[in-house]
Amino acid sequence: MIGWYFDVVIGYLIRTLVRLVRVRRSETWPMERGKLLSVTSRPYSYGGPVAEFQYTYIHNGEYYAGVHTKAFMLRSSAENYAGRFPAGTVIPVRVNPTKPDISVVVE
Repeated sequence: MIGWYFDVVIGYLIRTLVRLVRVRRSETWPMERGKLLSVTSRPYSYGGPVAEFQYTYIHNGEYYAGVHTKAFMLRSSAENYAGRFPAGTVIPVRVNPTKPDISVVVE
């Protein structure tokens, strides 16, 4: 049981750190409007529960798609977060101006 707990904590910390680095690097990127295609929560993935968004956005007249993943410590937190964003919701997305297929969801 303790091993599972450490897997969740370590997974959460790594995913959160990666997310923070991506957000910091994208601070100067232009903003676009993304549209959620689907939102799911995976309660038992390695490293703990996650909420995952699949979204599309338009940058310079071209369509792109991305995936946003957010880690949680509790399954109920991932489910509640995912439940707040139904498909079709418009979300802010930062787009890499030199590689527009790379994007970051802004929370």
